[in-house]
Amino acid sequence: MKKSLVLSIRLALLASLVACNLPANQTQSADEMGTAAALTVQAALVLLNSPTAGSVSATPAIASTATFISIPGTQNAIPSATQTATPITLTPTLTPTYSVPMITINESTNCRTGPGQNYEIIYTFLPGVSTQIVAQYPQDNYWVVKLPHSSNTCWLWGGYASVTGSFWVVPTTTLPPTTTPIAPNAPTGLSWTHECGASITVTLNWTDRSEGEEGFRVLRDGAVVAQLPPNTTTYVDVFFGVATQKYSYAIEVFSGNLTARSGSISFSCQ
Repeated sequence: MKKSLVLSIRLALLASLVACNLPANQTQSADEMGTAAALTVQAALVLLNSPTAGSVSATPAIASTATFISIPGTQNAIPSATQTATPITLTPTLTPTYSVPMITINESTNCRTGPGQNYEIIYTFLPGVSTQIVAQYPQDNYWVVKLPHSSNTCWLWGGYASVTGSFWVVPTTTLPPTTTPIAPNAPTGLSWTHECGASITVTLNWTDRSEGEEGFRVLRDGAVVAQLPPNTTTYVDVFFGVATQKYSYAIEVFSGNLTARSGSISFSCQ
């Protein structure tokens, strides 16, 4: 079939050349013949480019653009097909990784009902303990965390802790309402033993009657000689003193700006 089409094209081109050599009075007829020849060539090219022309195999879809070839002596142009392949771009899909946001306590830290000492203490985390973060209050470096073995939460200051995991995805939260702080209960049952020598060693014991305190202070002669974590009930004080001098001790519990003091004891080494 392709051979017949090629033959038809050749005959059409020959006819157009003959039309160009006709006398002047036959110009209109020659133009018509040239136009007919051009149309014949155009139809032949269309058939040649047809998917069914001499082939039974499928051809991939490609983008086509047409340019036109002008034949002298004709008023029509013959389209010439130019085929351009369109590349396909594949975009990879990235899946972000996620790990549970956790906080690890480095020093004993109170966990409260809100950020700051105006909120009640509900739990004290000890060093080395880790718990899950559920919200954040970045203005004051506070984290809302889960209480151990409970679904309840509390507010933990991040100054004495380290955070790990995808902590940046946790939501921010707002301030809870404040409550009126309550002063802790004063320690009771303060007792002591002492040893005198090159130095003086005093062992103190007391009863903790508070819940949620921030800690205890040991006072010798009214001055603070030690600050202890919550739930402490004993302390050993070693110092160089004078055997004939009398020394007094007291234990003070504190929670924020609120304090309560035990009764005092006194002794001398003489």
